[in-house]
Amino acid sequence: MHDVEGKVAFITGGASGIGFGMARQFLDAGMKVVIADFSDANLEDAQNQLSGTNREYMMLKLDVRDRAAYAAAADAAEERFGKIHVLCNNAGIGTGAPLAEATFEDWDFLMNINVGGVINGVVTVLPRIRRHGEGGHIVNTSSIAGVLPLPDPGGMYTTTKFAVRGLSDSLRLALVDDRIGVSCLFPGLTRTRILDAVKDKNGNPAADLDEVSKAFVLAQQYAMDPYDLGRAVLDAVRQNKPYIIAHKEFAEEMDDLHREMMDTIRTDMPYDSRRGDLEASRREHIRALKARMEAW
Repeated sequence: MHDVEGKVAFITGGASGIGFGMARQFLDAGMKVVIADFSDANLEDAQNQLSGTNREYMMLKLDVRDRAAYAAAADAAEERFGKIHVLCNNAGIGTGAPLAEATFEDWDFLMNINVGGVINGVVTVLPRIRRHGEGGHIVNTSSIAGVLPLPDPGGMYTTTKFAVRGLSDSLRLALVDDRIGVSCLFPGLTRTRILDAVKDKNGNPAADLDEVSKAFVLAQQYAMDPYDLGRAVLDAVRQNKPYIIAHKEFAEEMDDLHREMMDTIRTDMPYDSRRGDLEASRREHIRALKARMEAW
């Protein structure tokens, strides 16, 4: 989507942090933006920050777990702006119980928002983007934890963010014929309110969080401005980039991970060339799909 002016973006978790950084960048680029968020306080704060501007936007209360409410929100967006071109599945929560102690309730709570919310966005909004036939783009917010696993108690969060990464990679290949791009966002430390939902659920102040989460809260003073990260997202939408990694401090660790994985490949195991031929065919199919995207 080289020309984004006048296009409509629907952003979940859009009233604070990364989502609001995207919203501000999109508005500055001349887009119309639907800011959907679960928090009344965040919606009010975002409204106050945007009041007085001549940008076109609307605020919607939305729990991404509620499929009926999601459909109603998409209907309201189309009624106001006519079409949706860009979907940003950004709503999410952080942390979780240690993996060895996590209950079904713990897993359901985190999965239903971080993964289920993305799925609900795709199922609800993607058909609407396909229907108008003008192309579009989807941005799914994973995390650098979707590339570099976190130690406990970040294991549950890591699980959800790897799932978002896998969904994004496959969806990108599936939508080539529709000229709908897909980008996966892998943020590092960014000023955000990601732990608010967990604190509200547990009734705990930040001081009562686990040590990893407490360190995350303290590190917010060094975190990236979400408006800067939003610029990287806007660039990726315009250029149809598969991945958005704006935190350069992870480059060395990602290189180490790649090298570690490559070093584990066994070359002494029994091999049938027909198996290799099958994988070569799959690989060429993916390369052909990517080449078609490059021609957009």
